[in-house]
Amino acid sequence: MRALAPLVALALLAGALIAPAGAGSRVTDITVEQARELIQQRSGTSDFVILDVRTPAEFTEGHIGGAINPDISAPGFEKRLGALDRGKTYLVYCRTGNRSLRAVQAMERLGFRSVYHMNQGIVAWQQKRLPLSRTS
Repeated sequence: MRALAPLVALALLAGALIAPAGAGSRVTDITVEQARELIQQRSGTSDFVILDVRTPAEFTEGHIGGAINPDISAPGFEKRLGALDRGKTYLVYCRTGNRSLRAVQAMERLGFRSVYHMNQGIVAWQQKRLPLSRTS
């Protein structure tokens, strides 16, 4: 039994290191289809916000309707995130999921409670021929 103790301790340590990413996480990765369903369910409610973290030029070319555009590459991005209401539900996306992953990680650090990460980005949204809004 004594020989098993180090293995049990190692297994418990590995579990502790892996668990925080999934267990109790405030960020949920979702597909484009799930994002569309979420938008349909929550659109028009005051506690739902869509964040497009791409550059303003990318945002202008086409974005999900109702999205706001805090540019992750702009100075002070995390400070702007910190000014948002942590009690609201957020859907976050970028072009392919890389920049938005960094954004949702920051949101998790800042204590946001309900964040959905559209991990395939707007590219997958466009491939599904889902509607985009454009600004001039």
